[in-house]
Formats: sequence, structure tokens, C-alpha cells
Amino acid sequence: MPTPSPYAARSKAAALTNSKKAAMIHFSILGIPVRIEPWFWITMAFIGGGLHASNSMDIILVLVFVFAGFISIMVHELGHALAIRKYGLPTSITLQAFGGFASFPAGRLDRKQSFVVTAAGPLVQLALAVLLIVLMRNISIPEGSLFLPFIRNLIWVSIVWAVLNCLPVYPMDGGQMLAAILGPKKQRYVHLISVIVAVAIGIAGYFLLGTILLSIFMALFAWQNWQAFQAASR
Repeated sequence: MPTPSPYAARSKAAALTNSKKAAMIHFSILGIPVRIEPWFWITMAFIGGGLHASNSMDIILVLVFVFAGFISIMVHELGHALAIRKYGLPTSITLQAFGGFASFPAGRLDRKQSFVVTAAGPLVQLALAVLLIVLMRNISIPEGSLFLPFIRNLIWVSIVWAVLNCLPVYPMDGGQMLAAILGPKKQRYVHLISVIVAVAIGIAGYFLLGTILLSIFMALFAWQNWQAFQAASR
């Protein structure tokens, strides 16, 4: 069997890296760099029922959901990013599988600033949902218009995403807000509370809501926080 030369291996690795970068979408909004990874679109289509789409209308409705999810999550991350920029720090947004994040230099925010930055995301997202609910009550949308499922999806994603993120489960927004409140000396309690809440939400999600996806995520968060709690207790 022929063995590729080191140069050929490096060339293939470089080509793979370049192809991944090419698949990403890059742009700026309000002067903030944004990067969207391909897995963001894939996971949003999965959440929107892409696996069960059986005809052209189903596919269109999945695409409508994906676009609504993109708008809602972008607003969420913009809330974080604009709050970061308010404190004079550089920031950028990345949308990835099952969500995204706004980055900034570590160790530059105090506890109050960290709480404000973290809370800004879900607050802006909830404000968007409230605004859309008021809008829907005051405008007439024709039946059969794709604008109706778009607005409904946008409201649903905004409320669910914001509420879910506010759960006191690290590293979600609620867990980070809890960490800002308790401070670094009580970080292990943040992880312990995160384990308890994650297990409770995971069980409730499976038995009450019938969703396995939420339970898987909560199980992952519970395991990560249990490991961190044990490490902090040593």
C-alpha cells in the first residue's frame, strides 16, 4: 500500500481546513464580526423537524424555522456582544451547533459586569418575543402566508431559548449569572446546583415533555458539572 509523503499529508490537511473555512459564513453587524459554522444550520434544521420533512411544504417550513431560529439566536448573542462592547472590550459572535457565543478577553470583567453581560442576551431575546406578540395582536396576517409560521417560530424560539438559558446550569447563561453572584470562592456550589437542576430538568423533560434531546443535554451538563465539583472540592 502506498504511503503518502509528509508534504501530501500537509497539503490534504490544509485543503480540509480551507474547505471548512469556506463553508463558514462571515460578516459583520453593528461593527461586530460574526461567524456561522455549518453545524449551526444543520442542528437548527434538526430541531425544526428536518428529519420528518416528507414533502416540499414540510421542507419550506423547516427552512422558515431555521431562519427564525437564526434571527432569534443572533439577537440573543448581540445582546451579549453589545453589553461587552459597552465595557470597552472587543467582541465577536460565533453561531455553532445548538447555539452560539459572544467572545471577549478573559479576566477583564468584574462580577457585576459579568452578570450584566450574561443577562443581556436572554433579556433582549425576551424583549423581541414580547414585541412580536404585541405586533401580532395589532396586525392582520393572511392565512397561508409563510410570515405567520415565521413569526410564531420566532416567538417560540425566543421564549424557549431565553428561558432555557436562564436555568442555573453552568455554563449556560443562568449558571454564569449564578457564578457572578456567588463569586469565585463559591464556584463549587455553582457546579453542585448545576448538577441538581440539570438532573431535575432532564428527568422532567423526558417524562413530562417527551423530549430526549433536552435530557441528553442536561445529562451532559450534569456530568461536566459533577466532574468540576469534585475537582473543586479536592
